[in-house]
Amino acid sequence: MSEIADILAVLPSVAIEAGSWMWDVVLSAGIFATLVMLVVAVFRQPTEVKLSYERQAAIATGHTDRRTIFENSVLRPILWILLGAAYSIALPRLKEWLRRTLVASGNPDYYTPEEYLALSLFYGLVLVVFLGAFYLVAFGQLSFLVMVASFAAGMGVTIYQLYDKSRKRLRLISKRVPYVLDLIALAMGAGATFTEAVETIVREGIDDTEDPLNAELEAVLAEVDLGNTRRQALENMAGRIPLDMLRTVVASVIQGEELGTPLADIFHSQATLLRLQRSVRAEDLAAVASVRILVPSLLILFSVILAVFGPAIMRLIRNEGLF
Repeated sequence: MSEIADILAVLPSVAIEAGSWMWDVVLSAGIFATLVMLVVAVFRQPTEVKLSYERQAAIATGHTDRRTIFENSVLRPILWILLGAAYSIALPRLKEWLRRTLVASGNPDYYTPEEYLALSLFYGLVLVVFLGAFYLVAFGQLSFLVMVASFAAGMGVTIYQLYDKSRKRLRLISKRVPYVLDLIALAMGAGATFTEAVETIVREGIDDTEDPLNAELEAVLAEVDLGNTRRQALENMAGRIPLDMLRTVVASVIQGEELGTPLADIFHSQATLLRLQRSVRAEDLAAVASVRILVPSLLILFSVILAVFGPAIMRLIRNEGLF
C-alpha cells in the first residue's frame, strides 16, 4: 500500500511536467508560425508563381545535368510552396543582388532569384527540423531561440555559398584576362580576325572546365552567330561579369572601333596595363603585410623575453635576489 501511495503522490508532479513540456512545444510552434505569417503578410506582393523559361526548356529537352532539387518528385510540393512565398516577399534589393550574384557565378542550374530564395528557405527549414529535434532530445524541450537561429543560419549559409562561388569565379576570370588579351593580340597580329582569334582560344581551351572566361568567350561567339554585333556581345559579357578591368577593356575596344585603332594594339596595351596594375596591387599588399606582421612579431618577441627573463623578474619581485 505504501508503494501505491508513493506512486499516487508522484503522479501529479509527472502530469505537471508533461503538461509544461507540451505547453512549451505548442507555444514555440505557435510563435514561430505567427512570425512566419507576419513576415509573409507584411512583405506580400501578388504575383504568378512559375518556373523560369530556361528551367522549363532544360526539363523539356531532357538535360539531366540541369536537374536540381526543384525537379525532385518528393520535395517538389514543399519547394513549390516556398517558391510561392519567395515570389510573395517584396524585397527587390535582395532579389536584384541575388540576380547579379547568380549571373556572376555562372548560374549553371538556371536559378532565378526567387528560386534561389526558395532554396535558402528550404535549407533553413531543414536546419530548424534537425537542430530542433537535437535540442529536444538533448534537453527535453524546444527552444524558440534555437529555431530562429537555425533558420537564419540555414538561409545565411546557402546565400553565402552563392556569394563565395561568384567571388571565386570572378577571381579566376580576373587572373585570366591579361593572358587571353595577349593571345588575342598575337593571333590578330598574325592576320586573324577578332572572331577567329576568340574561336582559337575557345577551341584550345575547350577541355579546361575550370576556366570560366573560356565559357564567357564561347557565349560571346554564340551571340555573334545568332546575329548580335560584336559590340553588343562584348557589352553583354561586361554586364554578366562585374569586373572593372573587363569593362575598361570593352570600352577601349568600342572606342578603338569608332576611331579606327587596330584592335591588336588595343588588346596588347590593355594586357600590359592590367599586368602593371596587378604588380602595383601586389606591391601594395606586400607593404600592408609588412605592417600587419609587425604586431605578431612583437608579441612573439615579448613572449620570448618573458620566457627567458621571467624567473629573474619573479625573484626580484619577491625580493629573493637574482641568485
